[in-house]
Amino acid sequence: MKLKLLLLLVPLLGIWTGCSDDEPEIQTSTRTVLVYMMANNSLEKFTDDNIDAMIGGASYGRLNNGNLLIYYAGSGTDDHSLYTIADNQTQLVKQYDEQDPTDPAVMQQVIADVVSQYPAESYGLILWSHGTGWLPSDFNSMLRAFGQDGNRWMEIDELAQGIPDHVFDFILFDACYMASVECAYELRNKADYILASPTEIMGIGWPYDQILPLLFETEPKLEEACEAFYNYYLDYPYPYATVSLTCTSELESLREAVRDILADTDESALLSLDLSNVQRLEYLSPTNIGKLYDLEDFLKQLATEEQRLNLARCLDNAVPYKAHTSESFYAAIQTARPIEDYCGLNVFVPQSASLPLWNWYKNRIEWYHAVYQ
Repeated sequence: MKLKLLLLLVPLLGIWTGCSDDEPEIQTSTRTVLVYMMANNSLEKFTDDNIDAMIGGASYGRLNNGNLLIYYAGSGTDDHSLYTIADNQTQLVKQYDEQDPTDPAVMQQVIADVVSQYPAESYGLILWSHGTGWLPSDFNSMLRAFGQDGNRWMEIDELAQGIPDHVFDFILFDACYMASVECAYELRNKADYILASPTEIMGIGWPYDQILPLLFETEPKLEEACEAFYNYYLDYPYPYATVSLTCTSELESLREAVRDILADTDESALLSLDLSNVQRLEYLSPTNIGKLYDLEDFLKQLATEEQRLNLARCLDNAVPYKAHTSESFYAAIQTARPIEDYCGLNVFVPQSASLPLWNWYKNRIEWYHAVYQ
């Protein structure tokens, strides 16, 4: 892993006052991972189990001398704290005044605090909360974009503002629907790899006791972490899981392939496309029309054979790992639906009935400008 250029994030300690022999030297670790946990929502009941699993995953030297930090924002007014996991327990690092964790400036400050106090050769970020991909928080009461704190949410472009460029080697989403081509493209400069699910994740989330040692290997074993997530749910009482690993450096080639396919499709044809046989990956409301579909299955409806082959090659490079159970469970409809076509990324497909959402998409989502214009 390459050493990150962090001088843009935090000033060097002691640059003005000089160095004293009595000042403790800050040790640089192999890796520091921050869990940004927005828990002021219906998922708060899972936080104790998740943190216990993190403590288990961090025990007995399993972090390879790395640092695991948790920024916890819960329902209490004083529940805004930064912790480290050490000696098989959490230890308080910093207590923050009451703040809005969905504010990009707050996220920037927390990340800067972690980078300055726990310098490392590489960094990882785990984003823990509710999620609905790029879908805006105010579209209907079921949507939360990413990150819910009471009645406040982060839109995907706000999340991008909160994360500095080229600091993190990977971002792992413990949140539903975040394996979205729109989200990946929005965050393409934020991390080398993104681990996420294109559908819903069970409330218990990722098996941290199993995946943390993999994330702290000298070269993080990201595919193995995804596989551990998948295998965990094969034996779970509710055996539903979708997961993928996205390589952000390959997104430009994927963008070109998608743009080539969409170039011959005008907006009226797109809005009237028959989606009845396209793999749907989202059921956020019993009455809501489907909006998120499998990226490859959608584009196959529009592509020539040559374009399909090129798209498949680009997806193989951009999504080096993907896995899914035969069905995915959706909380809003309280049932599971089959998954037959699966490339590892979901995508928004506009329809005439979703014009307000389509207009929001045009104004706020970089993927629209990258492939439709």
